[in-house]
Amino acid sequence: MIIERVASLEEYNLDLLIDDSISEGYKFINRLVDEYTSGNNKFDKTGESLYVAKIGGEVVGIGGLNIDPYLNLPDVGRVRHLYVLRKNRGVGLGKELLNTIIAEAKGNFRTIRLSSTDDPAAQQLYIACGFSKVEGIYKASHILEISKSW
Repeated sequence: MIIERVASLEEYNLDLLIDDSISEGYKFINRLVDEYTSGNNKFDKTGESLYVAKIGGEVVGIGGLNIDPYLNLPDVGRVRHLYVLRKNRGVGLGKELLNTIIAEAKGNFRTIRLSSTDDPAAQQLYIACGFSKVEGIYKASHILEISKSW
């Protein structure tokens, strides 16, 4: 498996991710493509990044890091659109993608937030990567406090 930082999303075929996610009832991969194509979210602000995971040239996972759009704080990041094809889950791919995102965040953000589904495997992944489950916080189900590595 290879994790690549995305310079241009148009270079990647995300059809499998889109189809798989839609079949699970998720629309966020479609939204990622739409927002990227329209220019609303290119993951190109300071500290932001987007990654794909590939096996044999096939994109099997994706995940990004944005400045949290729900807060007006430049040092709070947000994990965005983390998804792994169902056929490739359970082998550590999601954890590697998320750890790549966390490593990138350490130089730019003091906190990373995310909002997750109730999927037990996703919940376990976030906890295993150091996030704490939170309640009552707007647009956040998990938070990771990190320190800037200047």
